[in-house]
Amino acid sequence: MLEVENLTKFYGDLLAVNDLSFKIEEGEFGTLLGPSGCGKSTTLRTIAGLVEPTEGGIYLRGDDVTGQPPNERNIGLVFQDSATFPHMTVEENIEYGLKMNGFGPDEREEQITKYLDLVQISEYRDHRPTELSGGQERRVSIARALAYEPDILLLDEPLTGLDRVLRQDLRNEIKQIQREVEVTTLYVTHDQEEALSMSDKILVLDDGEKQQEGSPTEIYDDPSNRFVANFVGKSTRLPGTVTSRDPPRIDTEVGRVPTDAASLDSFDVGEDVEVFLRPEDLSLDPDAGDEALQGAVTNVEYLGTYSEALIDIGEGIQAVLHTSTSANIAIGDEVALTFDPSNVIVLEA
Repeated sequence: MLEVENLTKFYGDLLAVNDLSFKIEEGEFGTLLGPSGCGKSTTLRTIAGLVEPTEGGIYLRGDDVTGQPPNERNIGLVFQDSATFPHMTVEENIEYGLKMNGFGPDEREEQITKYLDLVQISEYRDHRPTELSGGQERRVSIARALAYEPDILLLDEPLTGLDRVLRQDLRNEIKQIQREVEVTTLYVTHDQEEALSMSDKILVLDDGEKQQEGSPTEIYDDPSNRFVANFVGKSTRLPGTVTSRDPPRIDTEVGRVPTDAASLDSFDVGEDVEVFLRPEDLSLDPDAGDEALQGAVTNVEYLGTYSEALIDIGEGIQAVLHTSTSANIAIGDEVALTFDPSNVIVLEA
């Protein structure tokens, strides 16, 4: 188990991480998600012992490791640049970490074979990293980090620079490997799709502070604030005012938005709010009534399994709709958008 307690890090006058606390349970896959410069990598490097915290503590399996050097923390590290040794073969790269951690010759051979098989590059054990593709080199880094069986695996944007198809393949493999070896994992990324698809727990960071912590479903369906709602996934955002609690209703510049009672529990009539509608929660309805959002299609983008349409609904607002690729919709069409009131996300303005 990993526990970070009140972590704060200054670089001179720059506050990189501010009073950050969280836990990753044994065998859990946790992800630090946020934009560039939000403190993700600083946090991970502090956990690894590569950066000294200004304040706070790092605990691994209940032991305080805050003052320990990296080589005493039993941590596996994978960076975005792979950091393999170019003068060594794949086998030698993995063996190096095993030697440093006190594995004998027979144990080293067993671990090398096991983890090369696990990351599916056994046939390249005698190759040098310069002879491998980018994806194969990342696999070497993962095998090297796992071979000495660390207490926790730390991955800092390990899929950066790879093409989209390879990124998808490797993220699936990383998650499968993590489940198989049951290693506690902390993953750093700015890619929302990676975080949502791979994680058991996500911590969303901005400006060095935790904005929300929860499961992928909680982060996406129930964001805690506007930053999380905007950063994690696409939305149609409508500024509005609560005009009724019974029935629950919000008035916006582009029309009235019905919602469910629970979403207005913490708001008073007359209070300004922001409404967020996820693209998959909007539907085309030619027979919709007055409470539908009306607009004209400005763009349709075919994305393989679905199409994404932008609809100008007035006041400079572009609604985002995800619909079937077979939907009969074209630029210039006048459309009406409906939604289930229970799917409306209401946040403080």
